[in-house]
Formats: sequence, C-alpha cells, structure tokens
Amino acid sequence: MKQMLITLTILALLLPLMGFAQTNEWMTQYVTLDDASNGTGYRTASVAVMSANRFVALVTGTPTDPQSNLFDVPSNYLVAYWDADSATGRIPSPINGQQTQPMYNIQGQYTNWTYILDQVNLQGAWQICADDSGYIYVANNDPDHNILVFKLTDTELVGTAYRMITGTENIYAIEVDENGYVYVVDYEGSDTKTDEVKVYAGIHAPGTTWGVFGGHNDSPVATIDLPAGIYQGITVNDDGTEIYISASSQRSILKYVGSPTSGYTQDTNWNFTLAADDTVGNGGHGTPTVLGLAYLNDPQFVCAAVDTFLGRGLAGGYSYGRIYIIDANAGVAVDTIDIAEWNLAVTGAYDSGSNNGRAGGYASVMDVDADKNEPALYTQTYYGWAAEKWIFDGDLHVLGIERVNNTVPTQYELKQNYPNPFNPVTTIEFNIRKTGLVRLEVYNVAGQKVATLVNQQMTPGTYKIQLDASHLPSGMYFYQLVTGDFRATKKMILNK
Repeated sequence: MKQMLITLTILALLLPLMGFAQTNEWMTQYVTLDDASNGTGYRTASVAVMSANRFVALVTGTPTDPQSNLFDVPSNYLVAYWDADSATGRIPSPINGQQTQPMYNIQGQYTNWTYILDQVNLQGAWQICADDSGYIYVANNDPDHNILVFKLTDTELVGTAYRMITGTENIYAIEVDENGYVYVVDYEGSDTKTDEVKVYAGIHAPGTTWGVFGGHNDSPVATIDLPAGIYQGITVNDDGTEIYISASSQRSILKYVGSPTSGYTQDTNWNFTLAADDTVGNGGHGTPTVLGLAYLNDPQFVCAAVDTFLGRGLAGGYSYGRIYIIDANAGVAVDTIDIAEWNLAVTGAYDSGSNNGRAGGYASVMDVDADKNEPALYTQTYYGWAAEKWIFDGDLHVLGIERVNNTVPTQYELKQNYPNPFNPVTTIEFNIRKTGLVRLEVYNVAGQKVATLVNQQMTPGTYKIQLDASHLPSGMYFYQLVTGDFRATKKMILNK
C-alpha cells in the first residue's frame, strides 16, 4: 500500500512534465493559408468534403444588417480544392460565370450556377453539402430558393443540369444521404408552417425534374414540422433513418427517426442541449449555440459546430469556438475539439495567423463536415478566411460513453474499472456532482498520456465508458478523473 501511494505521488508530480504518446486527441492536419492564393479569399461560412483533401468551401460575406436581412450578403462564391494541403490544391471555380484563377480578397464576387440558357446567381447561401460522387449542393436564397447542384471535376467546379425550387421561405441547412435524398431546412420555423424540413428524391431518381428544363419543381417526398425557432444545421445517418437538426435559438439538437418513404417522428428520448454556463471563455461576445452538423458512422457520432454566430467576431473576441463530438445514441458529448484553445496553443494568441498552416487563428466555427473514410473532420473559420482539416490520432471507438442515470450524486467518485485485469476492453464508471469540464485520461507507468477518454462539459449524473486498449501493450496503467477541484487516480492492469 505504501509503495502504491509513493507511485501515485510520483505520477502526479510527473504528469505535467511528461511527453505524449498516442493520445486519442484531435489536431489539425492543415489549414488553408488565408493570405495566399490558396486561401478562400474572404469570409468562409461552410465546407463540404467528398473524399480525403477534396472539398469545396463556401464564401458568404457578412450582411450589412444581419438582424433585418441575413440573406443580403456582399459576396457569395464557391472555392474548390483537389488534393489540398495548407498551401496548394485550390482549383479555378466559377465566379460571375467565368473560370477564374485564385485571387485574394475577392469581396463583391458571386458564383453563377449556369447550365445552357439557365442561370441562377448564388445569393444569400450560408451552407453547402456534398456526396462522394463530386456533386455539391447549395442551399441558395434567390427568389425561388433553389437547391443548386455543382460538380467538382479534377480541373474545375461547374454547374450541372440539376436544381430544385423549394418555395418562398429562406433556407439555410442542407444535407444529402448515401441514397441521394436531399434534405433542406428553413432558416426560421413557425407555428403557421408544417414543412420546415423538406426531403427530395435524389438528382438521379426516376421521374424527378431536377434536370428538366422548365421543371425543377418536384414535391418533397417527406416533410417535418419543426417548432418555432431558428435552425442552422442538419445531418443524417447513411440511409436517412436518423435526422439531427440544430435548433440554434434553443441551443439544442433535435433528433427525428423514420425514412424518406415512410416519414419522420421526433425521438423525444434523445436530447442534446448546451449547458446554461457553456459560454465560458467567449469574452462576453454573445452566447454560443449549435450551428452546422456532421455525422460519423463508425462509431456513430454527431459532430456539432458550436460558436457565436457572426456577432463575436465583429466585436473582436475569438476565445470560444469548438466542435462537440456527441454519441448519436445517448445524446451525450464524449469529446471536444476546442479550436480556440488550439489556436492559442499553436500561435500564442486567439487572433493570430495560421502559423504555417496549422491554425485558423480566429475561431469562428459555423459548420463542420465529415470524411467518413479517414475519418477526418473539415470545418472553417469565418473571420479567419480559411478551411481547416482535423484528424484524430487514435481510435475513435474509445469515445463511446453512456449516462447510467440522471440522479445527482452526493459526491464525486471515480470507480474501479471492471473487469480488472482486462483484455482488451474494460469499463470505467464515475459520478459527477456539478456541471463542469470533465477530463478522464489514461497514463502509462512512465507518466505518458496514452488516451483521453472524456474531455467536455458534463452535467450531474453517473456515467460509464468503455476503453478498448487493443492498441496498447500489456502492463499497468493509471486512469485519472479531473473536474473542478476534484482529482482521483486509480490503477488498472492490461493483461493480453
């Protein structure tokens, strides 16, 4: 027992000084340089990925009066990337109907969707999505509020024959599933409407008018009636049987289940809402909320961009901006990509440059998309004028977490893992008494961090998480829970 206490004491002293092994943490692989010809050129609102390092960014200039008309913007265009890194990969994209070479600070420019004699300008578009065939879908706010479809080839981004009129309402969020169904969400929900979400058959589905000149007017195959509020994100699982929608005015995410052919009902047992005090570090520049969403299918996570929409950047504060990784089944955030803190660590400031393509420098996170094959996440920095690629350096399966119950524990507690010894999976349970930042980490006997299991704001309750240590060698490990003033460490044995 005495030896164990000595070991834990030494470990506690060494932890802040030790280097890191495989840590199961997120980091940028690259950020497009905003002050070079590879940059997006202006304020970047959304990003859509097709495959590794092949994506399209949407530039949307800040409206003159966001409160009265969010969709009257001074510039709106697409920037395409093929085999990108921080300094290369940008290819010409259509601006004012012409293919242009990259240029910096192209305020006042617009992309045209053009097909033969048919033409629609990008107008008030805030979000895009993509399928793995290279088609890009834009939620546009021209008078007919078209869904515009572009195609990314290896040399250019071009208009296609496909567009779809959605009606008279301003649209914001958009997604496409692996069967080609297209989902679009009205920016504003009200009690007078019953179709804030519209689901359309895919562009190649038989009998549709996506590509029919004079058509483009299909009825949705399914609709969803949303409560009154503002909506700025949507994502779906692969086959469209689960839909997640960010209710930004309520700081929450709604889940609906069903299918495009049978319709959808709300899953009222699923709930993700930001904690009331989840504004720490934003410098008083508005209240952060959930915005763009993405879905990872293995394991099943919903990824949510969380930040203050527009206002904070204008006020000059960039100390808040993150992506929450949420268990798609439990509705619990299991990890956090703190982009603002990454910027601080990499550049030494919240409002600095890119540090050779490793940081956006100005956290303003409005959207996120997932490459399900790597896996990797692509996001953007609105006021940093750049796109970012984030990768995970371990095994995403260690992030699965389950809330055992919602009863408020009388004290914090870190329980002994079970089974112990284990090979290679074990379960760790812990109690959280107050809402706050929780970190659960695993260290080897040398004091090197080998896994971060939990790193996010959590509400009171009892939780359990499984660790798959198949990538670790046999031996003794220590797992440590830190939240507020509480800190506890326990020992476990991996015996392969």
